[in-house]
Amino acid sequence: MKVLVVGAGLSGMVLATALKRTGSAVELIELHPAWQVLGVGISVQGPALRALKAIGLLEACIAAGFGYSQVVNCDQNGKVQGVVELPRLNGAQYPACVGMMRPALHDVVAGAIRDAGVAVRFGTTVRALSATGDVEFSDGVRASYDLVVGADGANSRIRELLRGPQAKPLYTGQAVWRAMVPRPPEVKARHAYYGPRHKAGFNPVSQTEMYIYLVQNVQGNPRLEPARWPALMRELLADFGGHIGAVRERIIDPERIVYRPVGSLLLPPPWYQGRVVLIGDAAHTAPPQLASGATIAIEDAIVLAELLAAMPVDEALARFMARRYERCRIVVENSWQLGEWEKTPDAPGADATALIQASMKALAAPI
Repeated sequence: MKVLVVGAGLSGMVLATALKRTGSAVELIELHPAWQVLGVGISVQGPALRALKAIGLLEACIAAGFGYSQVVNCDQNGKVQGVVELPRLNGAQYPACVGMMRPALHDVVAGAIRDAGVAVRFGTTVRALSATGDVEFSDGVRASYDLVVGADGANSRIRELLRGPQAKPLYTGQAVWRAMVPRPPEVKARHAYYGPRHKAGFNPVSQTEMYIYLVQNVQGNPRLEPARWPALMRELLADFGGHIGAVRERIIDPERIVYRPVGSLLLPPPWYQGRVVLIGDAAHTAPPQLASGATIAIEDAIVLAELLAAMPVDEALARFMARRYERCRIVVENSWQLGEWEKTPDAPGADATALIQASMKALAAPI
């Protein structure tokens, strides 16, 4: 089977690796002229670790990051209000989650691609395509494939070609800040602080570092100059004490900060037309409240590869939708709802704890 994977992000790299190992002829293309690993840190949740275990990457992720199995909920001054024990989906000997630097996770997955013998063609995208798998690349070359997979992220070119420019993530009225800071030795789990204006917290990613995150309620989707990021983030964190207050003044380098407006998209099914299918953020862009966008993107890749190895393409795509839509809907819609409650915490029926617990229970189920 000849497969073109468009986009060398997490879902595209995992899919290319898994397909190559099952004997498919895989081509992987990437728009950028070289690897561009955006972001500072990421929480690789239990379901994502379970999916990565399927292609032999669990141990490498644990070695490259910081494992933990709790989320500690605190007031704005760091006083502990509750501790959530996270399920160890890969067995008691493994942590429930792993905090990682995004470049570290990229290196683990890129290493698997190289080991599988998948080459990445950089500086290339798709100019035009048909539902039958005929493709014209940006350099004018034409080719035909048994399957074309759009794994090209929230701003997907393949999605635009299939569904038009109107199918894109919508701004949610929030932005997320992340900044790298030193990790105090006593920080051994993910923490969430609930302040009067915003929610913040931190996630350890190595023996020496963690990242502070802050979810800001902000209208108008403002664009901010990076030079202003450190001072603005310190001001937004002024409400918080505890470990956040202790390291807040260490936020000084805009190169170690990521500021990103939050978008949300759940593409109506089906996510395929003929022999072209969308996966990951191209089909479902989740806000960060459940920290599960990467999880469902990686799961998409593992499930699609498994199905393609077992049955014809048409049947595999139909089965893919049956297995993936509801699970991804839960993550996108529940993440969006949590964000709405963060903006209006006094809304009738708001119960973030119950919704998070229900979401995590759903994600713990087999894929």
